[in-house]
Amino acid sequence: MKFKPVAYRRAAHGIENLPEELGGIDEEGKLEEIPGVGTHLSANIHEILSTGRLAYLDRLEAEIPEGVRKLADLEGIGPKKALLLSRLLVITSLDQLEEAARAGKIRNLPGFGEKSERNIHLSLRQKTRGLRRHLLGEILPEAESILDLLAGLTVTRKISLAGSIRRRKEKIGDVDILATSPEPEKIISVFVSLHEVDQIIGWGPTKSTVLLKSGIQVDLRVVKEDEYWTTLIYFTGSKDHNIALRRRALERNWRLNEYGLVDLATAKKFPVGSERDL
Repeated sequence: MKFKPVAYRRAAHGIENLPEELGGIDEEGKLEEIPGVGTHLSANIHEILSTGRLAYLDRLEAEIPEGVRKLADLEGIGPKKALLLSRLLVITSLDQLEEAARAGKIRNLPGFGEKSERNIHLSLRQKTRGLRRHLLGEILPEAESILDLLAGLTVTRKISLAGSIRRRKEKIGDVDILATSPEPEKIISVFVSLHEVDQIIGWGPTKSTVLLKSGIQVDLRVVKEDEYWTTLIYFTGSKDHNIALRRRALERNWRLNEYGLVDLATAKKFPVGSERDL
């Protein structure tokens, strides 16, 4: 069954990069001309566009025990382990999961172990903290302190806060920082080693996420120089704002996403030297 997620991802990529509205393509009966979309997926897409629902998805959701999807969303579990926890320990909530982890009931399950049980403890702790939103006045000084420290590194070229904190929303869920560097690993290494860090949630060569001792989650992304401004806009704007920008780009036969602005007629990327260029 592994081919299905791959096929869906391929189709989603093809749809995301369409130069025109999906509904218009459906009306012309040309869904199967989209890269990655075959007969089966075109029928599903048509059903969603026509009814706003998908019967196949409804059937799948009905087969999943109540609460399993909440377990699957937890870092380090996923769908398979969530189903296993539900079937073997009758766990359908995060509270039940925490209780089972504290009682040592998870470590002996197939595919888990003591390390998995410990990681579940950490994920639950992080999720609980992440539910809290912070006032801008509480979170901004700490975010700017981290930003200034990273900006002072010799390998840092450009750096900025992004997301809701850059929009100066009254309440902030987490902090997004975007940077460019010829040596992204060095910025990441300093970032995850900060004194303020309580827990490293993710650590990769160009992206890392940490939880500060204050309970604030901070994400750092290091991108290519020519992607900086479009990525900054993408991770600053709200969902509706980004959709509107992409729609305006398509009206001009362009494609705009976090990686750049491309002329679909020539397949060439526009040079973007600042936000004003967009």
